[in-house]
Amino acid sequence: MTRDEWVTACNSRLADRCIKNFSALEISDVGRVNQGVSLSAPPLWMLSNAYRLIDVLEWVRAEGGAAPILINSWFRNADYNRVVGGVSSSMHLTLGAADIVKVGTSPAELADLIEGHPESDLLGLGRYHTFTHVDIRGMIGRPAPARWNRT
Repeated sequence: MTRDEWVTACNSRLADRCIKNFSALEISDVGRVNQGVSLSAPPLWMLSNAYRLIDVLEWVRAEGGAAPILINSWFRNADYNRVVGGVSSSMHLTLGAADIVKVGTSPAELADLIEGHPESDLLGLGRYHTFTHVDIRGMIGRPAPARWNRT
């Protein structure tokens, strides 16, 4: 699927669900190149995972004072995931993970905030110096919770 086809198809499905705070290119920046490997579009059937993650991200966006959520990385196809150093079983491969920043909130504060999510026992949470990883592993049948610290 081309970048334009992905944007049209994904944004249409997001609009059908009245999702306004996240866009197709935040979910997958199709065509982005890293070390000669291009990021492809995810299969559209995987969007059900993105919708679950968006529910979590909308909670994060509103909790502790509404602020924008910036996406560093969401979907990664296997080759792209490999070149950026992702683990082979990464939740990014499923549309079920995002590396995020909440404007005005430090990564540590953001991770602490996510620990307070009503379904935090179903989430993966990674603490990093410049961002926070959140995923929906327990919502799609993977063992949860999962926590790690790379700060």
